[in-house]
Amino acid sequence: MSRNDLNFEIVQTKTISAPSFKINGITVHSVYDPISEAQKWAAQVMDRINSEGIPDKIMIFGFGAGYHIKALIDFLKKDNKEIKIEVIEPAKESFEFIKNNFDVSELTSKINIMVLDRISEKSYSDASAVFQRLELELDKGIILFCELPPYKKIFSEEYALIHKLHGINQFFTPSSFRVLVVQPMYGGSSTIGNYLYSALLNLGYDAKILDFSKFYDVYKYMGVFTPNEDHVNSLKQSLVDLMSEALLSSVFNEPPDLVIFMAQSPASERTLLKLKSMGIKTAYWFVEDFRTLTYWNTIVKNVDYFFTIQKDDFFAELKNIGADNYYYLPLACLPDFHKKINEINEDDRIKYGSDVSFAGMGYYNRKNVFAQLVDFNFKIWGTDWYVGLPLSLLIQDGGKRFTEEEAVKIYNYSKININLHSSMWHWDINPNGDFLNPRVYEILACGGFQLVDRRKYMDGVFEDGKDLVVFDTVDDLRKKIKYYLANEEERLSIAAHGRETVVKNHTYERRIREMMNIILLDSYEQIKSKLETRKQNISELLKETEGNKELHDLIMQFSDKKSLSIRDMAESIKSGKGRLSKSEAMILMLWAIKAKLVKLEGL
Repeated sequence: MSRNDLNFEIVQTKTISAPSFKINGITVHSVYDPISEAQKWAAQVMDRINSEGIPDKIMIFGFGAGYHIKALIDFLKKDNKEIKIEVIEPAKESFEFIKNNFDVSELTSKINIMVLDRISEKSYSDASAVFQRLELELDKGIILFCELPPYKKIFSEEYALIHKLHGINQFFTPSSFRVLVVQPMYGGSSTIGNYLYSALLNLGYDAKILDFSKFYDVYKYMGVFTPNEDHVNSLKQSLVDLMSEALLSSVFNEPPDLVIFMAQSPASERTLLKLKSMGIKTAYWFVEDFRTLTYWNTIVKNVDYFFTIQKDDFFAELKNIGADNYYYLPLACLPDFHKKINEINEDDRIKYGSDVSFAGMGYYNRKNVFAQLVDFNFKIWGTDWYVGLPLSLLIQDGGKRFTEEEAVKIYNYSKININLHSSMWHWDINPNGDFLNPRVYEILACGGFQLVDRRKYMDGVFEDGKDLVVFDTVDDLRKKIKYYLANEEERLSIAAHGRETVVKNHTYERRIREMMNIILLDSYEQIKSKLETRKQNISELLKETEGNKELHDLIMQFSDKKSLSIRDMAESIKSGKGRLSKSEAMILMLWAIKAKLVKLEGL
């Protein structure tokens, strides 16, 4: 259904004071007695409340002329029940028609209304926004979902999306979902993987991380054995294959529900196919420039979900090779880590502070640009800065690698943080740059003032002159450095607003929610069935074990949880002290058997 094909028609009913209307020929309310129909609808909702329990919120799909909503409010008032009501109107056009033809002003003041812009179930980027706007937080709050029946037919795609989002909110709890983050041996994506893992824990996911950084020294050492480049590459590939096998070994005992691979982590075709055969979903976050690193074309075909920090040209390339599992997911910050330093440490201020700073690797274009800034009080941090005088005088700590903790100090103590995106081909500034690097978000989250080269994907995300300041040329950069060093109040104001924007809208916790919305919507039935099969309701377990006091008391320890698995109990028992009871020994034995069976199935 296109956005412009909604037709509306007022329909007189036998109840003169309560007209109905049609949308595309489908009547929204009874043409005989809309008020009586509305009261019957509201009574059915009340029956659900009385049988299912009082919800935190009632969500109604379809505003219509509001008769059913008014009837429900009257019933709730009569029963002294105060429940928040939220109504979803699936199209701007229909809501405008309703406001212009029906007196609903008093009713709209009593409820929350969300008007959608005709989205469909497959509009995943929109779905994430809808999830946020509906104030749906996974594992928080009970929502009673109901609909105005004709709306289910008229807006079938919108209904399917909202119904599924509601279902996810009700059945899915992060603590019951197992996620494994797989790191590469080295590189910036490893750091991003650490932030992602921390955010997963912050959101309550049952998360683990597989860090292959310890293999990096061995990987580099391969060149010692032979000068033959082909042999060295063969040895390195053997090491990557070994890491893939290690990954499979780690998931056999405790299979996760989702494995998230970071860019350049070991993800061979065999490994990905084996995970798929075990019913484990796989996602790959390609936090790289697709034009520079092209191995993505062998990865995207073998993972369930492929997330990128670029779209447009990259999406065209992905489409050309027949992929349809790709989604745009930009980078972010971790506010627990990237934060403003409020208590000034004088030693740190002296070491890390400067008028102007840059923290990052010495790419070709950066060397050329920064050589024109040597007259400023400028500190450069990072590796690969093989340069001559006078630029070499600006390199800090002998060009050693800085830690992420040090980066936070640099961003905090520098008056101006330059963020020039890397390029191996441009002399200075890439005029067609698109994606935003991690530094964009991290500097802002630390409350740092940022001068950044113009990027395509910045439009509509951050506002130039309000959140950060954009430069287009080296001359422009020089002028803006001078201006903002001389205008401290304006500089601090921009930095403060930028921090507010990024912490509100661009955190790794938010990216996880966006990622999981996509995965849960796409694999709704499979994941729902898997989680429901795995878990037993605590109350049912307690009832079933009333005749076994020892086991009953053991389960009672988890009474604050919605559900429970053998794994939960086994891990709790293993962390305890003292002699095992008969029931505890039995639980550990069952868990050990299950782990063995999973391993055998994976062979």
